[in-house]
Amino acid sequence: MTAQFIFSGPLARQYRPIENVVIFIGMLLVSLAVAPGIAVCLFIYSLNKYNREAIRYLIIAFILGMVSTLPALVIQTISVDVRNDPFRHSILSYLWYAFVVVALSEEGSKFLVLRAYAYPKAVFKEPFDGVVFAVMIGMGFATVENIEYVIKFGLETGVSRFFLAIPAHAAFAVLMGYPVGRAKFDKGRSWWLMGKGLLVAVVFHGSFDFFLFLQQSRQAAKYFSTGVLSFGAFASFYIAVRLAMRALRMHRAMKEAEEDGEQRDQFLNNKQTENDG
Repeated sequence: MTAQFIFSGPLARQYRPIENVVIFIGMLLVSLAVAPGIAVCLFIYSLNKYNREAIRYLIIAFILGMVSTLPALVIQTISVDVRNDPFRHSILSYLWYAFVVVALSEEGSKFLVLRAYAYPKAVFKEPFDGVVFAVMIGMGFATVENIEYVIKFGLETGVSRFFLAIPAHAAFAVLMGYPVGRAKFDKGRSWWLMGKGLLVAVVFHGSFDFFLFLQQSRQAAKYFSTGVLSFGAFASFYIAVRLAMRALRMHRAMKEAEEDGEQRDQFLNNKQTENDG
């Protein structure tokens, strides 16, 4: 009788606003975790107006990107996390952890999905498709990572990742996807281009994480201020984004040139037909 009174009587009405606030905060956190990745996917898809893949392939790529967090998680779990003992580990330990344990495991997992699933598909018809699929995979990966961080650390982390981590993952995906896309149509240099795509993504991802992780190193604190290390992380992020945007502009310029050439050829053919008539 007492329990029934609590959950259906005046106390229930008293605690209902608190329950509503908790539900609202939960929905807000989920939105912060999921919405940015989906927004980036829609943006990249909108750029590919010349050769749009079937939606189902892109959805599968996104889901496989989410699944690709598992091998990266296993590698990072069995490796020593230098951040847990900042007094003992050297700067070189942080370098190894950022570039190999974290960056290579994460970008390598995404690369394997791109190479094994998207690359052989018939809908992979032009170099830019490498970017589209890589971004879908990368955003799937980043969405799972976002959910984990938001659950652990809350709203502030979700907001900061919205402005930094998600654009960074998108930039790494573009930098990987563009060379891999070119590799499919340049058989003589395919392995070199695929290796280049993976390497560039790992270098920028590793650089970004290295400067962030190093802020926890007691050894690094003797030589570098937090501001200097933050600047290093931001510089890595900024350069990666700039290079990614340049790749997108190159694709757009190339497609516009091809379209102009086709229109010019069509115009000349029409004029020739008129003259012959």
